[in-house]
Amino acid sequence: MVHAETERTQNATLADIRQWYADGAGRQVLESGRAILDQLLPGLFGYHLLQLSVSEDPLYGNSTISHKVCMGLTPGDRNVVASPAQLPFDDDSIDVVVLHHMLDFCDAPQTVLREVSRVTLSGGHVIIVGFNPVSPWGLARAALGWRSQPPWNGSFIRMGRLMDWLNLLDFRIDRAEFAHHVLPFRRLERLPDYSQGLSRRINWPFGAVYVLVARKQVAGMTPIKPVWRSGGTALGSLHVVRPRASVRLIKHLSHATPDIACAVTSGLPDRVTRRASVSGVEFADEYGLRTIHRRFLQG
Repeated sequence: MVHAETERTQNATLADIRQWYADGAGRQVLESGRAILDQLLPGLFGYHLLQLSVSEDPLYGNSTISHKVCMGLTPGDRNVVASPAQLPFDDDSIDVVVLHHMLDFCDAPQTVLREVSRVTLSGGHVIIVGFNPVSPWGLARAALGWRSQPPWNGSFIRMGRLMDWLNLLDFRIDRAEFAHHVLPFRRLERLPDYSQGLSRRINWPFGAVYVLVARKQVAGMTPIKPVWRSGGTALGSLHVVRPRASVRLIKHLSHATPDIACAVTSGLPDRVTRRASVSGVEFADEYGLRTIHRRFLQG
């Protein structure tokens, strides 16, 4: 099963995480992140927005982008259900991707981030909401050994490490925001977060939650230099590099299983979806889609 063993959010832990976000401290954390997203999203433009979140709540209400997709992780969640490590979208097809605590609760965050990079347009944006290990919440998790229940069983990825991953994927960091400057104790759960207004003005880096905005760099074109071979005429012979046939590999799902193969239903434009098939490989060219079944590939 491709990538299935890497996704902790595919098992019963997901229900515990969602229950934590439903009330108490979890609901406060959710609303703190939503408040920052409400400020950031109106300034990001495009045609397609994708949200990947362990929470069921859509967090893109303030976005001006017309087509928004909140991808589900389990059957029945949404009209698109897939593994975050195997997104059912074409390369360079999404303008804005919101990763809401997804990297905190998956076993292969770098794999998920690479997949997000693949589907993000050059010039598009990725917004990552995560738990800050350099905060009272992160310090309490490390000192007290809270690891059995959400959110303490999350990864709490250091922002500097996340920036390194993004730089390797040709992203430029645009800005970083911090939220939820409260202590992680139950008796304080119902107290309002009075630090929110002040922290937005001075951006204290000790909030329980960080929001990182990164922009994918536009890939530059590398000119192909002519290759001069020895022999022949006095000036040599110019080796012409011929372009390959105009055929683009869309998705190889021949080894996938039904529980992780993407389930795409109505409501998505053709240019951002790819058809899932467990019987072969789908190719796209200028004449449309055609499927080459496994028996032909095996010769």
